[in-house]
Amino acid sequence: MFTRIISFISSSRRDILILFTALFNRNTPKMIKTMTIVAFLYLISPIDFLPDMIPGLGLLDDAVVVPGILYAMLQMLPASVRAKSEAQADYLGPKMPWLLAICGIFLIAWTIFVFVAIYNFIFN
Repeated sequence: MFTRIISFISSSRRDILILFTALFNRNTPKMIKTMTIVAFLYLISPIDFLPDMIPGLGLLDDAVVVPGILYAMLQMLPASVRAKSEAQADYLGPKMPWLLAICGIFLIAWTIFVFVAIYNFIFN
């Protein structure tokens, strides 16, 4: 059971990387780009079809809706875009921990900057 869960997570990670790299490809249809952004926003948004406060069901919609949308978008990608995006995802895959660390540091620095700016604006 755990091996199936781990394989699902690792395959989803690769699919997410494929769609992420496809976002920056000129030949990717605008509908797929829009659906990718909407799926990401739905995943992080506090508004869900089923509220997260309902035990079990709240997370179930995220676990079903988002992978379903990702699978549908991968199937709609043109073959040339998908091949190029898969190559880029395979290149970026091993570098992902470093990229996430850099993004995390940038996000923390930006948050500190915003809080300092707001503090100085309010109290000075």
